[in-house]
Amino acid sequence: MSNIIVGIGSYLPERIVTNDDLEAMDVDYDRARVGGVSLDEWARSRHGAVSRHWARPDECTSDMATVAARRALGDAGLDPGDVDVIVMATITNDCRLPQAAMMVQTNLGATAKVIQLDSACTGFLDSLLVACGLLDAHRYETALVVCADTLSRLCDPRKFMPLTVFGDGAGAVVLHRQPTDTGYGVRAFVTGSDGHLGHYVRVPGGGGKRPFDQEMLDQGLHYLHLMFAEINTWAVDRAAFCTSEALKRSGLTLDDIAWVVPHQASAGILRAIAQRLGLDIEKFVMTYPHTGNIAAASIPVALEQGKFRDGDWLVMPTVGAGMAWGAVTYRWYDYKGNGWHDR
Repeated sequence: MSNIIVGIGSYLPERIVTNDDLEAMDVDYDRARVGGVSLDEWARSRHGAVSRHWARPDECTSDMATVAARRALGDAGLDPGDVDVIVMATITNDCRLPQAAMMVQTNLGATAKVIQLDSACTGFLDSLLVACGLLDAHRYETALVVCADTLSRLCDPRKFMPLTVFGDGAGAVVLHRQPTDTGYGVRAFVTGSDGHLGHYVRVPGGGGKRPFDQEMLDQGLHYLHLMFAEINTWAVDRAAFCTSEALKRSGLTLDDIAWVVPHQASAGILRAIAQRLGLDIEKFVMTYPHTGNIAAASIPVALEQGKFRDGDWLVMPTVGAGMAWGAVTYRWYDYKGNGWHDR
């Protein structure tokens, strides 16, 4: 059997927020502390961000996810009724319940089984892993993998650093099971979790341990709290490790890889990963400078922007909150050039 991508869709909100826009807001950036350097210069040099997209005030995760899902289905030439299972990853539900994935199902008019993963930056890999397992074990034919987050709403509006790093967006792929091994599609996963490092990325308030109250809100405990230096070191190490391990499990070498389609943690992290692996950074599909870190949506958005040829080997490494990590190897199937729509 082969599980192949036959459709891709993405959505980035219309509003583009530049580094200069952020500095003009009431944030805690102090030029005097950094030698008079503008926030734009600082962000470009430190982690590579130029701009990012923010959702409208009336726009939520399920809205963005629905657009990306519809575009992916349109790209595949399929209708919502053709989908057997929807697997969605997000950490920013529209509301506590119902889950955003259920709202996406409703918006699409689909009847597919719905599974939502509470997974951040590794959400696409985790969703792909679950979708492949269901396609293989339960003989489903078609899965819709959707990833979306409105991370701008998890950023403290007073703190410049998270605001420069994170953005909003959604991405989706349609995954189809081929009854025979065609040589295309998903080859091998390597995944892992370092839960003892979970304090690197936290939203400490708003859960059962620290419910919402005025004191919690005043302290900003409902926003992201991040240990950036520790995250960067760990991310480079884990991404390089799982990339190498996924290649070994697939019987491939770095020379076989045409493209690296990574989670977009930062441009600096991606350059460090390339250096660690000894790969040309030009092999990396990079969206970060103009999207920021859009969590689980990073990889499907990058997939849509890639220029892959039939038979190209891709590796998709990801690291994120949890702390979680993993990579998957994939042999590109040119579903348009190979006449998928004409089947």
